Amino acid sequence: MGPRDVVPLGAADTARALGVLAGLVAQGAIRRRPRVTPLADRMHWDDRGVETLRTLADRYDRRPVLLRLGVRDMLVPLHVDDARAVLAASPEPFSPASAEKRGALHHFQPDGVLISPTRRRPPRRAWNEAALDTGRPVHAAAPRFDATVTADAAWIAQRALRHDDIGFDDVDDLLWATVREIALGPGARHDARLTDELLALRGRANWSGVVPVATRRRAAFLQRLHEHVVAAPPNSLAGHGRAAAGDSSAVTSQVAHWLFAFDAARITLWRALAVLAARPALQDDARREQPDADVLPLARAVVDETLRVWPTTLVLLRETTAPTAWGGTTLDPGTGVVLVSSYWHRDPALGPDADAFRPGADRSAGLVVPFSAGPVVCPARDVVLHVTSHLLAALVRAVRWEPVTHPGLGHDPLPGSLAHTTVRVAARP
Repeated sequence: MGPRDVVPLGAADTARALGVLAGLVAQGAIRRRPRVTPLADRMHWDDRGVETLRTLADRYDRRPVLLRLGVRDMLVPLHVDDARAVLAASPEPFSPASAEKRGALHHFQPDGVLISPTRRRPPRRAWNEAALDTGRPVHAAAPRFDATVTADAAWIAQRALRHDDIGFDDVDDLLWATVREIALGPGARHDARLTDELLALRGRANWSGVVPVATRRRAAFLQRLHEHVVAAPPNSLAGHGRAAAGDSSAVTSQVAHWLFAFDAARITLWRALAVLAARPALQDDARREQPDADVLPLARAVVDETLRVWPTTLVLLRETTAPTAWGGTTLDPGTGVVLVSSYWHRDPALGPDADAFRPGADRSAGLVVPFSAGPVVCPARDVVLHVTSHLLAALVRAVRWEPVTHPGLGHDPLPGSLAHTTVRVAARP
């Protein structure tokens, strides 16, 4: 079956669809807004957004809907086959370098592969895959990464034992130190200013196309990052990438995105720990995994399922690079395509337990895309899953975790959103 015919939305349904997108934008696509995210959780914005999209899908027989956003047309696929077709046909004619993404990421990584013109993508993509060991479950530098996360998990566990409970803010700085060491080596571990500057630039990036680039601040950040890249040891991601690219400046242009991506991994880690704290039997199973194994299947499955239930990439964006036939419609060049992650990740096509936490369940009937999919799938998928799963496993080996907030995560169905900054857990020997 070919692509379904497009349905241009009327004013009322356009307003409903724009309301879904507005809720996602408000939370912060590039950096989560700390005051808005808990509000979105309390007001169930994600649940309401999914319900709105399901209503449109039922009304229009799951045909893709077209809406006007200012001077720009936006296509929203609502059937899994149409979504898969878009992802499979990237980067042409559905480029990941959408106008919104270019405007946002230009604030801190102007030469990153994700927003590169199509002609420049292949070499940048190739060395990124070499640097990140894409397609290998275990990165060449994994022993160094594992030693880092084991030591940092012990620190988190000891802090938790000394206090009644801890939350994400209590471990925020430590988790950034973990990320800096993995990405850039021990020399960057204590350079909190580096990631503070990145966070500031990402905050501006939330306003893609609205606020100008802070060019001096960006240049100072990239220079500071470049100094770390030049000094990065071979058993860091940057050092491994430098050997693959043979060009430190090329590596610097992409490390900013690696740091950005690992922020999402930190959020996922804390949500996964909240689920394990509320599910003692699952926590015990994770604790029994072989500690020195290269791959921890259950811990990795828990991280994967956490990303499915609460995706950190709220939307996948594409943009047509040329006139593109879609059913009986031709999409103009520059038409945006929006895939709302929560809509797909809770799709009933995944099974009757789409709202349940089932690590390792077969979800192939639907579309689960926390790392995107197709030719432009995130090249860091394997290394992110490895680092996050090993850190999670080290945390549950160190102590027993119990919920302080959110004990309801021990039961299905799970809520449509979870503000990680509101999660607090306690540790017992």
